Amino acid sequence: METRFSRSDLILRKKLMHYLFPTMASCAALSLSEFLDSMLVSNMLGSKAMAIINLGMPLMLVYAAVYCLLGNGAATVYAVFLGKRDHESAGKSMTVSIVVALAVGLIILFGGLLFFNPISRLLCRSTDLLEQFDAYFRVLLLSAPFLTAILTFTTVLPSAGYPGYSMTVNVVANVVNIVMDVVFIRGFGMGVEGAAWATLTGYLVGLAVIVFLLLGKKIHIYASRKIGASFSLLKQVMEQGGPDAVTQIGFSLQFAVCNALASGLSGTAGIVALSLCIQANSMVSIFLGSIMGSSIPIMSLLHGQRDYSGEASVLRTALKWQITVAAFSTLILVVFSNQVAAIYNIRDASELPVAVQALRVYSLMLFLRSAVILYFRYLKIVGFAGYALLISALDSFGVIVPVAWLMSRIFGIAGLWWAFPTTAVLILAFVIIRNSIMVAHSDNHYRGLLLFENEEDSALIMDVTIGDDPASITGISEKMQEACERNGIVGRNAVLAALAVEEMAVYITGKKDHKAYMDILVRLDKGSVVIDFRCLGSVFDPLSDAEGDSMENVRMLRGIASSIGNEYTLGMNSTRIIIAGNS
Repeated sequence: METRFSRSDLILRKKLMHYLFPTMASCAALSLSEFLDSMLVSNMLGSKAMAIINLGMPLMLVYAAVYCLLGNGAATVYAVFLGKRDHESAGKSMTVSIVVALAVGLIILFGGLLFFNPISRLLCRSTDLLEQFDAYFRVLLLSAPFLTAILTFTTVLPSAGYPGYSMTVNVVANVVNIVMDVVFIRGFGMGVEGAAWATLTGYLVGLAVIVFLLLGKKIHIYASRKIGASFSLLKQVMEQGGPDAVTQIGFSLQFAVCNALASGLSGTAGIVALSLCIQANSMVSIFLGSIMGSSIPIMSLLHGQRDYSGEASVLRTALKWQITVAAFSTLILVVFSNQVAAIYNIRDASELPVAVQALRVYSLMLFLRSAVILYFRYLKIVGFAGYALLISALDSFGVIVPVAWLMSRIFGIAGLWWAFPTTAVLILAFVIIRNSIMVAHSDNHYRGLLLFENEEDSALIMDVTIGDDPASITGISEKMQEACERNGIVGRNAVLAALAVEEMAVYITGKKDHKAYMDILVRLDKGSVVIDFRCLGSVFDPLSDAEGDSMENVRMLRGIASSIGNEYTLGMNSTRIIIAGNS
């Protein structure tokens, strides 16, 4: 009975799961500094202290904008270059992102101290909170160079294949942060200023962990000593990170405007209610951000490898997870809004009703917005950086600011809360309409509302996943020869290509102590046959294995291949075998 071969997402789905949990822990750790800080501080010092922390949120969003611009940008560029096997360019993208992140952090520190009073009074308009806010804000400024550089570095680490170490740094930094919250506030009586010192202390410890990992050679990451030459990739890094940075900067503007509207319409109760919504969004972002963070490095690598089928598979899987989690989170926040408010010590009769109403309405946007956020990250990878930038600008401030202003004028404080789900509906409708138009005018280059690329590369002659059973290995060898002959590669080269596929599959099977699955992509390039294997597991290299350790099949593989190259990227062995046209 003939074996039927097709492409499966089994390997990529396993890799996505491998990245998901460390990324989730990293997202949780990052969110500790946002919502757990607020929760602890509000319980130790009262709800007004939580409001002070959230008044400093615009500065934290500026920090986030820096590491999103440089960290997310470099993470994407780094992974794409790894997919292309261009280590030098990958190293340059890493170097330039860290150097610029540190420089920007220093500029924020000294610029903020120089213009401290005007900035402080712009962010905090309440005279009752100003003195405490100034003390808190000053320490936040001191944290700038540490947060920007450290978070940029940890953002790139997953693309280098170290999601676990990225998680370690973030978890350690933020656990220390939470512990020191109690020490500084309760032990030393430092008030809300102690929360800022706790954040700084946490990231100093995180820096120590990074130094330990680098000096202990726990991390192998490409970097360039040619700092000046590395700046040639700064534009590319910023193009990839631009939409994420705009999102963070836009949120800073959004929060400032909505905070002013909430304060004007409901006073302190409005500020507290908006703060609760922001904190709830941070909680949900632990899960939504982890899905996005685990899928982006993998999709970037696949795009560099020109594996468009795998890229589409990862995006579909991530979107399903994203929408499911967002829908469940919305249900929880709507049903248990009183309990969520209680977590943040919001119990006052003048604040609780406003906060509960705000949270129930605000959370309705999560379901619709979740898919859009992941989607614009995907658009950058596939070359639509401008479109991604537009979506991020509309989402973060371009639509919500005017809609919030208009609806609050018409419906009061309730209109402000309803502006958030209304904005999500408008942006989703815009994306659907625009994508439909783009597909219609693409001459069949794109398909579906997600703009998947149709494979126009006629050189791709095979894209399959096989197991390690003898029938699959023998069968794929036969299919390989048929595919070559069907595409004009005949005679000896077709036989050699078929033999190379079989011998490599047997070699991988012999290297594994568990069932092995292999993705195989075969392309024609100027008469040569280029065969790419991908599989999970520990590192191997058929070219460098000692002769005594290799089997007859790999010795034969070395003899028939014009070149063999092996990369271990993102925990996957990626082996390229070339059968030259003149073999």
